[in-house]
Amino acid sequence: MGSMISLAVGRLEIDWGKNNGFVDHSALFQTSDIAAVPYYYAGDEIEGRNGEPAWEVITEMKDGLSKPLAQVIDRINLLGHTRVVCEKEFAALAEFSGFDAASFTFDDLREALSTLDVTALSPNYGEGGEDFGKFFRREILPRLNLKQGGPDPMGLSGIAQGMENLTSYTILHLLADNPAAQTLNVQWAFNDVEDGGWANRDDFVRPLDQRHRFLLVTEGSSDAAILRKAFALLKPHIADFFDFVDMEEGYPFSGTGNVFRFIQGLISIRVMNSVVVIYDNDAEGRANYERTLGLNIPDNLAVLKLPDRPEFVRFPTQGPNGEGEADINGRAVAIECFLDLPGDARVRWSSYVSKVDAYQGELIDKERYAREFIKQRGRAKGYDYSKIEAVLDYIISRAIVMREPGVIEEFERLGISE
Repeated sequence: MGSMISLAVGRLEIDWGKNNGFVDHSALFQTSDIAAVPYYYAGDEIEGRNGEPAWEVITEMKDGLSKPLAQVIDRINLLGHTRVVCEKEFAALAEFSGFDAASFTFDDLREALSTLDVTALSPNYGEGGEDFGKFFRREILPRLNLKQGGPDPMGLSGIAQGMENLTSYTILHLLADNPAAQTLNVQWAFNDVEDGGWANRDDFVRPLDQRHRFLLVTEGSSDAAILRKAFALLKPHIADFFDFVDMEEGYPFSGTGNVFRFIQGLISIRVMNSVVVIYDNDAEGRANYERTLGLNIPDNLAVLKLPDRPEFVRFPTQGPNGEGEADINGRAVAIECFLDLPGDARVRWSSYVSKVDAYQGELIDKERYAREFIKQRGRAKGYDYSKIEAVLDYIISRAIVMREPGVIEEFERLGISE
């Protein structure tokens, strides 16, 4: 029979392979996700439903990779396989397989998978080693009540054929709407293929490939250190998607002007890496952000500035005319402003930036706020992470937008597109 490998949620097998013929799902996991996962084997033959033959199921726990479904979905999105891509894939498969996507819709499939009890399914839903399409024929299609007033028999066949070609990432997205699946882990059972000598452990348990990663470029080493720490504290399950400039030998382009020149250099050499540039939301950062938007920016490069926040509309300030309150959005917002600041935090006004007709300000004692955040070993009780988490969400959303078109183009190259 050979050595089998499978990707599953609960008792539902989503993808399987044999010997050296399998899809690489390592990007869904991190090296810390190694765990004991269930492996199912056929025992003695028993009587199944409607008198059909079945087999006793033997379960063994062995090494595999395991990660909560919600965290896997976050990783799938960063790979560019978003819900939008799922819908495009479904429409393309409908056209390719010849079934009416108006009679059996993407929402019909989502609803069917959202009500499936993935904890109660037997792993033996056929001859063993079936794909999702065959499972769909046996377990889901009969529940859809499509035979009366729905597609004709050829249409039903086309639906099943289309589902045989549905990618694992789309199935996982749809299962994320299933209450029974939301609390489960996605498990990749690779041990038998490894023990059979068809692959090595590091073919499965390995760092994320460089082609899936994003390089984050900021105005200074403090910005990078804060973002790195924020990812480690708040979103460790996707932190490996984001790289920062090596700071061991000194940060090579601190300051907004140097960042602008660095971007010009990246564009001129047509760098292939995915790069996200983040300017401060102060007067100088805003000026260089606007100047950068005037460049011929390629699709693999995103240029951001730290977002405006309502908390910064009336922020305590200090200047030549004494203390007061002012809107510091676009004038004095650095990454440290997104940390949990004390009530006496102040911005001090300094130079005038003519390009944006605004005075530049700087958060007083920002180095101390940064040090206190970076030295945290875990989430500190009572610390307000909401603002810095909003920055991470903003970066992640833009990274996803960058990656999504490439996945759609890949479908087009394979002839799977609308």
